[in-house]
Amino acid sequence: MAVDSYTLRAQIIGEVTPNKPIIVLLHGGLDCIEMWKNFPVELATSTGLAVVVYERFGHGKSGQLTALRERDYRHHEAEVVLPKVLNTLGLEKVILVGHSDGGVMALIAASFLADQVLAVCAISPPLVIDKVVREGIDEAVKQYEKGSLARRLKVFHGDATDALFYGWAKPWLSDEFKDSSWATDIKKVGCPVSVIFGKADVYGYQSSLDELLNNLNNTPDVLLLEGVGHMPHHEAQKEVILWIKKLSNKVL
Repeated sequence: MAVDSYTLRAQIIGEVTPNKPIIVLLHGGLDCIEMWKNFPVELATSTGLAVVVYERFGHGKSGQLTALRERDYRHHEAEVVLPKVLNTLGLEKVILVGHSDGGVMALIAASFLADQVLAVCAISPPLVIDKVVREGIDEAVKQYEKGSLARRLKVFHGDATDALFYGWAKPWLSDEFKDSSWATDIKKVGCPVSVIFGKADVYGYQSSLDELLNNLNNTPDVLLLEGVGHMPHHEAQKEVILWIKKLSNKVL
């Protein structure tokens, strides 16, 4: 799929049915299509809705980043790239399901594309750059440089891995990102929102959950999972899929 000068990979799981919304998955900051594993297929089977998963530029086989991410990279993806993806694929009504970075992008997109986005499920969305988040990223850097994280990521991202990882980690640890806020965007979201956090998330969850509860106009449905980390869609897949199915039933 060509978007501007970029080539992005996309997959469609299930049958696109007229008058039914499509679920669009937005992956996390270090992920790609393959890292969703069997989640898209199970989600399509359970909800009866087609699922589209696309890969952002710099991830997997969608190209290599040549610079660190700018402070507004989440807005750029939600307000510039995603609308072009939806237009290219002819998707008029969507339910956005985003993990981590993708969860925040989904919320921004809901405020920007109110006529197209029917609902949002944000899984582990980091919305506050606090001490817990920065400690989690510091630990990721250690695991990348001294542990097995680099080897595991290179299976999916190949030669683009270093650029992807440091393009993600360095901005988040910089002073420039410290006062970043997405509260203004959250306040503009009018569609139903579901939020899922694992209570054992290394990036924390309470401050981001508070940010949502304090700024969303409509109270979200919140699922907190005991003993689950940053990847609830893998660690507690059945519960997450049921939660998304409940959300989709609201707008069908």
